[in-house]
Amino acid sequence: MRSLVYNRDMVWIKKIMLGIGFAAAFVLCGLGFRWLLVDDTQSYTRLMMHEFYDQKNIDVLFVGSSHCYGALDPSIIDLYFDANTFNAGSSLQAQDASLALIREAVERYQVKHVFLEMYYLMINNDDYREREQLTGTYIVSDYMRPSLNKVRFLLHASSPKYYVNSFLPARRNWENLLHPAEIRELLYKKQTGEYREFQPFGGYREKGFVANQGEIPNGSLLDTAGFDSIHPESASEDWMKTIREIIAYCEKKGVELTLFSAPMTMFQTVGLGNYDDYIELVRELIRETKAEYVDFNLCREDYFDQTPDLFSDAGHLNEAGAETFSHLFGAYFSGQIPAEALFYDSMQDKIAAHGPDIFGLSYLDSGDGMRKLKIVSSFPAGTLYSVEFSGADGVVRMLKENSDDLYFEIPQEEHGTLRIITDETVTEIEV
Repeated sequence: MRSLVYNRDMVWIKKIMLGIGFAAAFVLCGLGFRWLLVDDTQSYTRLMMHEFYDQKNIDVLFVGSSHCYGALDPSIIDLYFDANTFNAGSSLQAQDASLALIREAVERYQVKHVFLEMYYLMINNDDYREREQLTGTYIVSDYMRPSLNKVRFLLHASSPKYYVNSFLPARRNWENLLHPAEIRELLYKKQTGEYREFQPFGGYREKGFVANQGEIPNGSLLDTAGFDSIHPESASEDWMKTIREIIAYCEKKGVELTLFSAPMTMFQTVGLGNYDDYIELVRELIRETKAEYVDFNLCREDYFDQTPDLFSDAGHLNEAGAETFSHLFGAYFSGQIPAEALFYDSMQDKIAAHGPDIFGLSYLDSGDGMRKLKIVSSFPAGTLYSVEFSGADGVVRMLKENSDDLYFEIPQEEHGTLRIITDETVTEIEV
C-alpha cells in the first residue's frame, strides 16, 4: 500500500516537474526569439523600466501618458518633496497600464503618494476587450518582470485572441524570420554597449523623464487638436471603472492619490470649447473618495503662461516647459503656493480673464481632398471674421468675409499664408 502511494506521489512530482520544465523552456524560447526579432533599441520605456526596477525605493510615483513623462522631471521635484520621485509614464498609457504600474511599485517599494495624469483624450479609448491596437499595453508589459500582476494585466488588457501576442512578444514580429539581413543588423545593434548597458539616448534623462526637444514653428499653431469638442457622455466604462479601481487600491494600501492634468496650450483648451465639462466629469468621478484632482490648465498666467514657446505641439510641453512646470508642480504640492492664488475656478473664467485673442487654426483633413479649418478664438460670440489666403502664386483671395462662422476650408494641397482679420486683430498663419 505504501509503495502504491509512493508511486502515485512520484507520478505527480514528475508531472509537476515536466510542467515547470515546459514553462521554463517556453519562457527561454520566447526570450531568445524576442532578442532576435524585436527591435527595442530606441525604446524609452525599456530605459524607464530598467531604472524602475533598479531603485532603492520610490516614495512618489507619477504614472500616465506622454503628457506625464514629458512634463515632470524627478530631478527637480525631488528637491521640493525631499523624496525620491519616479516618472513611470509611457506613450499611450491607458488607465489599466497605470494600475499595473502602481501595483508593481507599491508591492516593491514604500510608495507614499501616486500622481495619476489625466489626459482628456483617454476617456474615449476602446474598452479593453475590444482593443485591436495594443501598442500602449505592450510597451509597458514587455518590460515588466514575471509576476501575477503582469499576468492579470495582460489577461485583462484584451480579448483572448491577442493572448499569444501578449505573452510571446516575438510572435508580433514573426515575419522577420524571413529577413536574415535585418536580424543580423538588429543583433549588431543589441551587442553595443549602449544597448546592453541601458545608456540614455535622445531626450531620455533619468527616472523616466523624457525631454522633448521640439518647438512650435514661429509660435504659430496649426494643429488637429481642438477641432472637435469633448464628449463626456461617451466616456469609456472601462476608463471610469479602472480609475475607481486605482482609487480603491490606493486607499486599501494607504497610498495618497492625486489625479492631475498637465498644462496644454490655450490653443487646445480653447479650441475644445467645453473643457470645463471634462473637469466636471473627473470631479464627479472622484466625489466622495479621498482622491484629489488638480488641473494645471487652470493656472493663472502669472504662475504659468501657456505660451507656444513652452510647447513642442498643441498638447505637449517641450524641455523648457517641463522645467518650468516641474518647479511649479513641486512648489504647489510642497505647500509653497496656495490653490486660491494659483488656479482659476474654471476654464471659462480663465478665458474671460485672458480676453479676446486668436490662438491659431485647428484642422481636419477630409477624404474629399479638402482641409477643413476652424478659427480657435476667445472673441465673444457674434464676432465677425474675414479670412484671406495668399498662395505661392502671390494671388490673394478672400475665403470668408465678415462672417461669425469659425469654419472654412481650402484644398489640402494648397500652401501659403492665411490672414484672419477682425475689427481688433490681424493674425497670419502659414499653412
